[in-house]
Amino acid sequence: MARLKEHYQQTVVPALQEKFGDENVNALPYIRKITVNVGTGKHFREADQSAKVEQALKVITGQKPVERKTNKSISQFRLRSGMTVAQMVTLRGDRMYDFLDRLITIAFPRTRDFRGIGLQKIDEHGNLNFGIPEHNIFPELSNEELEISFGMQVNITVVNSDAEKTRFLLEQMNFPFSNQA
Repeated sequence: MARLKEHYQQTVVPALQEKFGDENVNALPYIRKITVNVGTGKHFREADQSAKVEQALKVITGQKPVERKTNKSISQFRLRSGMTVAQMVTLRGDRMYDFLDRLITIAFPRTRDFRGIGLQKIDEHGNLNFGIPEHNIFPELSNEELEISFGMQVNITVVNSDAEKTRFLLEQMNFPFSNQA
């Protein structure tokens, strides 16, 4: 079992029950999925660059990404129908907890000038959305493997929650929030 999942079941669930007064474990907030998205902008139009980004994302998340393609051609953006514009991975279960554990304990501390994720990144439904400016904060990859640097968007979907419950849930999981509101 993933270390963070075990921590959630043994420590976080009782803390949530005590804080919100809910006896039913199924009514407590929990993380359903984590979605990692990499936009393949003008730098990734070549097939070899896109393949390198796909391989890097596969190493970071432990799962093969899905290519997101355009439906329409837009000449101003130099897009043709069927072009790959993004790569996306949806993590659930143990892989989700493993990724979140590596993100909290290894990747965020390696980020230069990192002061935490702002609380305003949590929406009214309790989902947390934030960006990671560079992929090289993950130790699985070295800069020599990939000549270009790319960022990624991370969406943590929390069920049975609002902003306050999500904040408490993630704080109990040692998620680094900034001190400023």
